[in-house]
Amino acid sequence: MTTGHALPPGGRVAADRAPSASPLPRALTRRLWPDGTVLERQLPFAVLSAAAAVTLGLPGIDVTAVAPVVVAGGLTLASLVLALVVPWRRLRPSAQDVLPLLQIAAVAALRMGTGGLGSPYAALVYLPVITLSARPGRARILVATLATAATVAASSWLDPTVDQDVVVLRSFLVAASALAISVFVHETTERQRAYSARLEGLQVAQTELLERTRESAVALQRVASTRRAARDQLISVIDSATEQAIIATDREGRVEVFNPGAERLLGYAQGEVVGRMHLTDFHVRAEIDERRPRHRGSPPRGGSDALAEQRELVEALVAPARAGSADVRDWTYVRGDRTTVIVRLAVTRRVEPDGSVSGYVVVATDVTAEREAALLKDQFLGLVSHELRTPLTSVLGYLELLLDGTEPLSDEQREYLQVVERNARRQLRLVSDLLLSAQVDAGTFAITPQPTDLGAVARASLASAAPAAEQAGVTLVPAVQDAPLVADPVRLGQAVDNLVSNAVKFTPPGGSVRVEVAPLPDGGALLAVSDTGIGIPADELGDLTARFFRASNAARRAIPGVGLGLSITKAVIDAHGGELDVQSTVGEGTTFVVSLPAVPPGDR
Repeated sequence: MTTGHALPPGGRVAADRAPSASPLPRALTRRLWPDGTVLERQLPFAVLSAAAAVTLGLPGIDVTAVAPVVVAGGLTLASLVLALVVPWRRLRPSAQDVLPLLQIAAVAALRMGTGGLGSPYAALVYLPVITLSARPGRARILVATLATAATVAASSWLDPTVDQDVVVLRSFLVAASALAISVFVHETTERQRAYSARLEGLQVAQTELLERTRESAVALQRVASTRRAARDQLISVIDSATEQAIIATDREGRVEVFNPGAERLLGYAQGEVVGRMHLTDFHVRAEIDERRPRHRGSPPRGGSDALAEQRELVEALVAPARAGSADVRDWTYVRGDRTTVIVRLAVTRRVEPDGSVSGYVVVATDVTAEREAALLKDQFLGLVSHELRTPLTSVLGYLELLLDGTEPLSDEQREYLQVVERNARRQLRLVSDLLLSAQVDAGTFAITPQPTDLGAVARASLASAAPAAEQAGVTLVPAVQDAPLVADPVRLGQAVDNLVSNAVKFTPPGGSVRVEVAPLPDGGALLAVSDTGIGIPADELGDLTARFFRASNAARRAIPGVGLGLSITKAVIDAHGGELDVQSTVGEGTTFVVSLPAVPPGDR
């Protein structure tokens, strides 16, 4: 008999292989269990009924009525035929209850024709009772019990001499036995059914888990292969980089990767470094101490203090990279032979998928030759500036003597001498700018602060720029207030002169230059120089204060200049602790805004 939740083939296999929770014989359990076909579950009763039919002719078997015996055989045969031909899967599961009820009726008829209450075939009723009660639903227990009691009562119908009290008593006893058997069989099979369902669920889950595991294994293998290929490619790239030293460390700074470029730069073999040395072992200790967060220069002590010291040194090296920002700066490396080399160091962090820092990657480029060349260039620039400045000063002195002397000069001679003087002063300004630029790069640039009025400095610059502005057809618009502060008036005058002269130079005829000075509430001062000139391309604003940089539109128009004015202006403003901001639109004009504190940082 099928049930309302018949198991799939996988579930049936699992149930057959599982240890039985029922004490019933396994062969009988197979017939009662829903795994068998409807016909298979009717065969045990049919076989026993056939055996009973064979025994009808034995001595001691009293066939009191033939008709009931024939009816019993017909009902048994009918249950077999129905089990075979009826499409039970298309019907409701409760329809199969007809078959055991037919068998119970067959037992009642057989008892009726073989002695009634004394029939030896009374026990046959328990097999359809077991079959019926093994099906889901406790209502079948009641049906089986009542049907069994009915077989006892029906067996006395053909014998009116039977004591009805005996019939009632026997019906009760048989019904009680059927009830006990039904309850036992029903609960046992329910547990077996639940066990099988759980087993089926586990098997389905296991199958799904195996499938997911198989898919995950394939995906993992694919990822592992990709990562291996990427790692091999990365190692190949790292090993082929001979001009850069690439060093990878763990989070404690211990070296894990040391490429051939690092071997060439530092003079160590890979085996001497990997797993044995820390990143800090290649650095000059004094440079690290300058950037340490706590007391600097303290010698390391033993034990855990030495480890803490090592961690602190590594932290000083990688602090910007640990915070997630790019860290590119110059350091001094100590090679294996104890010589030093200047390197440009780029430090980045290695991040795990969970976001934790697993280590650092350091790319070092030897810039010793570059730095030495820059130093030589600055030294040469300073030397040339100094050697040019002295004779130019002398030339200007003699020109002044000639122009102011007692000897009369013709107009033509005086004009020639004035041309020489203008060019000599222009050259002297250029040499002064070169010398000042060299001082800035060498770190020797300094200011001499004293009480100064920025308004007075701006007025002087406007007066100096007036002839050039008039000649260029540019209108100067002063909006200058007194703004007292502590500053270097000479250096500040250079900065203002550069801003005003640039504004005049890059403004076409008919344009204007506005110079505004105003005091700030905190005691500082604000200077703004605005023009209506050619403007500066937006992508070039960040390079304006670089030495020798010139805007592309200025170069195309062949406007004279060497690109030193704004770099010097920026150096002067920085030395005063101020800020320089620029806003510009091509074709409309440019505005430089300078904000200065009341007192330079060094004098506070």
